[in-house]
Amino acid sequence: MIQGRCPICAKAYAVQALNDLPTFPFCSERCRLIDLGRWIDGEYTIPGQPAQTEKEEELSADDAD
Repeated sequence: MIQGRCPICAKAYAVQALNDLPTFPFCSERCRLIDLGRWIDGEYTIPGQPAQTEKEEELSADDAD
């Protein structure tokens, strides 16, 4: 038996096999789509220094010359 909680709504679920929950690790298609929307909107980020764009890298390379 597989037990867990949906990472979006925290609803508990228990299934016999992963095939019984096609939206795993989410409890429903709705929660899966909410998560996808958050990724697309850029809500999930890794903290740290922002990455340089190609233009910034070119300017840094020009300054080094």
